[in-house]
Amino acid sequence: MKMSPECPAVLRSSENYFCRMLQAERAGKDEEICSICPELRRRSADFPCLDRALKFAAKAHRTQTRKGTDIPYLIHLIRTWDYVRRMTEDPEEQAAALLHDVLEDTTVTFDQLRQAFGGRIAGLVAGESECKRKDCPAGETWRIRKQETIDRLRARLGNEGERPAMHIALGDKLANLYSMAYEYRDTGERLWEKFNQKEKSMHAWYYGEMGTVFSDYFQGAREYGMVEEYQVYYREVFGHYEISGS
Repeated sequence: MKMSPECPAVLRSSENYFCRMLQAERAGKDEEICSICPELRRRSADFPCLDRALKFAAKAHRTQTRKGTDIPYLIHLIRTWDYVRRMTEDPEEQAAALLHDVLEDTTVTFDQLRQAFGGRIAGLVAGESECKRKDCPAGETWRIRKQETIDRLRARLGNEGERPAMHIALGDKLANLYSMAYEYRDTGERLWEKFNQKEKSMHAWYYGEMGTVFSDYFQGAREYGMVEEYQVYYREVFGHYEISGS
């Protein structure tokens, strides 16, 4: 693959290029962040904590890719950041969005994160982290872990002080749904084969229940546009699902 010195302004499906943000060779047919990159670079120059978070996350996740793909994991973190920055101008919330998986998916500890970024950012990241139960097969604990996440977010309903945490949760799950929809257009029902939980109905349950929590929390708020975008991707992947409600 020929590496171009700069990212192209407009991608074509046949075009290959080197993404400086991801530090990876990419193709125009791949999921990309070209529309997000300039804004992240601008804001990183304005806010040192955001720049440090981007570099910290890139290092912590440097060997990781999205499950079952060769997509650098950083692309998920950057897309999550983009959704969060559309909901808040708070640079610490935005930094936490970039860091939201370092406790769950890397060897970084809470104390290390707190020392590097302070208690507020570390707390926001911890609030978005599952208890992985790494001593058990991931498939066996999937339902337990997802129910814990749903319950944790439901406990925030009506609590205005939890809005920063809800911004990050919505940004994370919206970024996941975006990537699911992107892959689903190409792979169809084969998409589920790569996950620890291979039943589509279970993913529909999880993202459906989360969608209800987000709808309840942000109802009537300016962030509700993000919930509507969530619903668009949900319907594309799962169609209709009867959600139990909160």
